[in-house]
Amino acid sequence: MGVSVAIQKQVLNFDENKKTMYVAKAQRGDVITSDKVAKYVAQDTGARPAQVKMILDTLVDSMMGWIEEGHGVKLGDFGSFMPTVKSASSEVAKEAGVKRVWVTFYASKELKERLDGVKYSTENEYATAGTEDDSSSNENSGDSGSSDSGNNPL
Repeated sequence: MGVSVAIQKQVLNFDENKKTMYVAKAQRGDVITSDKVAKYVAQDTGARPAQVKMILDTLVDSMMGWIEEGHGVKLGDFGSFMPTVKSASSEVAKEAGVKRVWVTFYASKELKERLDGVKYSTENEYATAGTEDDSSSNENSGDSGSSDSGNNPL
């Protein structure tokens, strides 16, 4: 198993020549809920699922509070969550300001290294179309890398 990738055709409508590009996009699986995470962690640790769910909920609530206060939150070898702002720039200082606040996730070095080894398979319906844009599309059609997370039922 691994990440399924599909090649998608995109027409650049902003380009007066309406140039066609091909882009690889991950075909994401199901979204894993906190209930399912709690069940998995409970099986692995021997704790009750309700206890794990309560801990997860408290963790998320605490993280939200710290981020609302302007703090970043680092979760071990997973990564960091940092409050980020989109600003409205201006040549006049009084007009500069914040347009929006959101959270940015920065993957840890360990997570990035694991992702480098994730297997993937590519579906490319355009590879057989015979156009010159498709000439190199078969290079990555298959599994690449290895992953030591094959036992994770999530």
